[in-house]
Amino acid sequence: MATTLIDTRKAIMPQIHASWNESRSSDLTQDYMFGPAADYNSWHNIPFAEDFTAKDAPWSSKQTVLERNTVHANKLIRLYISLNIDVAYRMPIWQFFEIGNGIVGQIKEQIKLLKRIQKVLKLEQELEVHEPIPSATCLFTHTGHLGLANIEELFKLKVKEAKAEAKAEAIAHAKEVKAAKRRNAALRRAKKEQKRKDAAKEKKKALKRTADWIQANKHGKIIVLKMLKTMVKDGYTIKDVIEELERQLD
Repeated sequence: MATTLIDTRKAIMPQIHASWNESRSSDLTQDYMFGPAADYNSWHNIPFAEDFTAKDAPWSSKQTVLERNTVHANKLIRLYISLNIDVAYRMPIWQFFEIGNGIVGQIKEQIKLLKRIQKVLKLEQELEVHEPIPSATCLFTHTGHLGLANIEELFKLKVKEAKAEAKAEAIAHAKEVKAAKRRNAALRRAKKEQKRKDAAKEKKKALKRTADWIQANKHGKIIVLKMLKTMVKDGYTIKDVIEELERQLD
């Protein structure tokens, strides 16, 4: 059964032969050669790959067919590997090139099914589903306790619920952001108003200090003026006035 990709760097036909020879004793090969009712020991009569002639080989030998089918086969094998499908349920490499059985259609159908399974398993992780769902192999072989279609329908509802919840959370978050912006704007306005009030207060204080200085200075000038008038009246000279002021300042 296909456990590794078909190596496109090498000739394809030897890989087909190796696959056939390896699976000669399998039920699949026996059924293919002799039908489901064949004797178990009849696989001994199955020819090796190299013993088939070009006309009676179960696979195509046309190069264009080999190349085309390899592309489809490797897509399917990648899914086998990534989903860890049980080897017993994988197609063998030789069967990807089977003649006259619509094999490309079968490959595409399996790819389609496995992609659905892949999507379901991814959703299981994203939605954090607690109820265990069947393994990829069980879904692939339709042997699980839940069918793939049932799980897809269930997950569709869960996705819808998750989207609705996410939308509600987004709306609530947007409201919180809007409210926070309003609070911040109000706080900025309050700070600005307080700054204006503080500036006005400081200005008022400065004006008061200036007015007090002017008033005090004015009072001093009046006292000096009175003193000068008195001294002039009493016959003192300017020199005498200066000497008196210097004496008072010492």
